[in-house]
Amino acid sequence: MEAKYTANLPQYAYLAQQVQAYEAQAAQKMGLSLWQLMQRAGEALFSLFDVEFVDAERILILAGKGNNAGDAYLLAAHLQQTGRQVVVYSVFPTSLLQGDALKAYQHAKLCEVEFSAGWPQQQMFDVIVDGIFGTGFKGDLSAPLISIFAQCEKSTATKVSIDVPSGVNANSSEVAIGAFKADVTLTFIALKQGLLTGQATAHCGRLYLAELGVAEAFATLVKPNATYLNQSEHLANSPVRAIDTYKNQCGHVLLIGGGKGMAGAIRLAAEACLRTGAGLVSVATHPENVAMVLQGRYELMVHGIENKADLLALMNKADVLVIGPGLGQSSWAEELFDAAIEFNGEIVVDADGLNLLAKRPKKLPRCVITPHEGEARRLLGEHCYMSARFEVVKLLHEEYMASVVLKGPGSLIYDGNCTAINRSGTPAMASAGMGDVLSGMIAALIAQRLAPDTAAQLAVYIHGLAAQIAAKDGEKGLLASDLFVYIRRLLG
Repeated sequence: MEAKYTANLPQYAYLAQQVQAYEAQAAQKMGLSLWQLMQRAGEALFSLFDVEFVDAERILILAGKGNNAGDAYLLAAHLQQTGRQVVVYSVFPTSLLQGDALKAYQHAKLCEVEFSAGWPQQQMFDVIVDGIFGTGFKGDLSAPLISIFAQCEKSTATKVSIDVPSGVNANSSEVAIGAFKADVTLTFIALKQGLLTGQATAHCGRLYLAELGVAEAFATLVKPNATYLNQSEHLANSPVRAIDTYKNQCGHVLLIGGGKGMAGAIRLAAEACLRTGAGLVSVATHPENVAMVLQGRYELMVHGIENKADLLALMNKADVLVIGPGLGQSSWAEELFDAAIEFNGEIVVDADGLNLLAKRPKKLPRCVITPHEGEARRLLGEHCYMSARFEVVKLLHEEYMASVVLKGPGSLIYDGNCTAINRSGTPAMASAGMGDVLSGMIAALIAQRLAPDTAAQLAVYIHGLAAQIAAKDGEKGLLASDLFVYIRRLLG
């Protein structure tokens, strides 16, 4: 059977509520009723089983009370009619069903689908399908559902979610305690932004899209809320060198960091800057670190800095600054930080630079800040709820006026106009020095005259893709410096 879904995800994402609000109009533009749209969803789910789960014979389907349940019932009917052993467990009374969901339930009954009155033994099944909540979920799960999902997670069966894993907020990316954790999610019509970042990515597993024949009509009705660019779109933004290019045209980056005894982070950031194409790279570090930073990478210009006066002379020659890798939070670090953030050009603030910024908040409109979740919490205050990542990245921009890279699965990049969601990366990146490499990459691309938001998006994508390639030799033990050869190859 030909797949009625794709793993080649589009380059734009929407709020779940946008899909809810406009799916009927999109269907109408294509001459379809909502019932016909539900039928197409059921067929797409069935094709998933005929392509991905050919050998799955015993299938448990969990159904709710809305349209997500309707999709589940139609899937059950298709599977039953092709001889698979299907059991449906309705987690809410079927008396609550209305409209097309009720129609789908009645169809499943006519097809003699088995409905279980009690919770079945899930170890009997090859696949468990979550059809409980869809795009409208927000808030918390009930204790009985948390218990059901916990039992599902213990099962060796493959877990599949319909449209949105139950317990995931497809607008904000917030994940409720005890949410269903899928191996595969098939979402419909358009990408929902909340499925693409943070903890939600782990609950979605492999994400597929079935456009149901209405995606083009939907796109004419609704403006995307975020971009989700693919490799070709990102690489189209790579700096291009003319045949007569010389090093001064590729920018001069000054990296400030490496407090006493902390040479590694600034060395990684500086070499990443070189590998990403900056023409000249200088390092301002603690005098004790000069030999260590310079050793083996003699293309770097490394300076031992005692105080602010030493630093100002170097800043006058630079186009872009990086402040933070290995900087520490000593009085020496504070003095250099205070001088650096007065720089008239573009600045990338990372690591200890972010921790110092949190202590002395300042509007930085010519900066790119690159916090992970812990650093973001310090920048916004411990009260901030980190799970709502789209809100967090906007709050960071409002507080500091900087372009923001909120790191993590599906890193978010926001400059005050558009949110970009990154689609590259791997768990292998949970390794020391990865953030230092990224800060150097962003600065190098800005030095080569990319706009800060474009530089940040490209750097984040290449950083993640280089890690994916490097991790093919093994996820565990990947070093930040292992990325350099692949960064260079990808940028060309």
